[in-house]
Amino acid sequence: MDFRLHIGVHRSATQHLRKMLWQNRDLLQSQGICVPLADQAERAFARAIKQISRGATPRDVKAELVSALTKDQSYRRVVMIDPSISGTLMRPVGKEYFYPRIATTMSRILNVLNGESLRVFVGLRNPASFIPSCYCAGMRHNPALSFEDFVADANLQGLRWSDYLHRAQLKKADLPITTWRYEDYPLMWRDVAQALTGIKNRELLVGSSAPVNSGLSLRGAILMHSYLKEHPVGTRAEFEKLNRAFDRKFPSTQGFNDELHWPEELTEGMTENYEDDLYYIERMDNVMMLSPERYD
Repeated sequence: MDFRLHIGVHRSATQHLRKMLWQNRDLLQSQGICVPLADQAERAFARAIKQISRGATPRDVKAELVSALTKDQSYRRVVMIDPSISGTLMRPVGKEYFYPRIATTMSRILNVLNGESLRVFVGLRNPASFIPSCYCAGMRHNPALSFEDFVADANLQGLRWSDYLHRAQLKKADLPITTWRYEDYPLMWRDVAQALTGIKNRELLVGSSAPVNSGLSLRGAILMHSYLKEHPVGTRAEFEKLNRAFDRKFPSTQGFNDELHWPEELTEGMTENYEDDLYYIERMDNVMMLSPERYD
């Protein structure tokens, strides 16, 4: 069986892509492509990875995983989107690296899927917007965490997606990876969906390239954190109400509007590093970079 595994990263339109694939599930199934429900697939993979880490027999773990994903139906390909394979939303960066545990997790997945065809897919995003976006989304789960603590000890100017991809490949380049820029995604979501699923004709896919990753801006998240320190809420319902109020007043944009916490020179430096890193990634062994078609 052929496995296509989209491992994130967080805040790179994975939810939009999930929605589009589910919207086209009948078409995909007609071509022998299984797209399991996101929560079911995540639980199945998490269980498989845990079993392997505890020394279970890979063959038995794989059989259980395939059964859980396909519901014992016959498919030629299984497609799954699970950013949690890379790591957690609240820990996307370590001191020197994006997602420090990715190599360990990928090693266990390869152990589970030993003998099966596997291609990995990754959407990359400018670190200068990726890190604030992760924090703003993470505020929904851990409002007590300050932005300063979120990025504490991280070498922001030293972070490179190419290093993350090398570690995902276990530094052997045997594992094929397809990647693209989040910034290009709205222009080419059908191309991404076609590459991920292997569907024959991308024009058959129905859906919308509506804006993705909307929500709270970095400025809004920082102000909300400060507000909650002085005015703690007592219930989840009160917290959700506050969330909605800040979302309306401080919506996210592609820009950065809080120089006190995210200086312009830092944004510019990280963006330049990102562009240089993409040039390197395009030339990595066994890595294919998708780009939007351009017409002169």
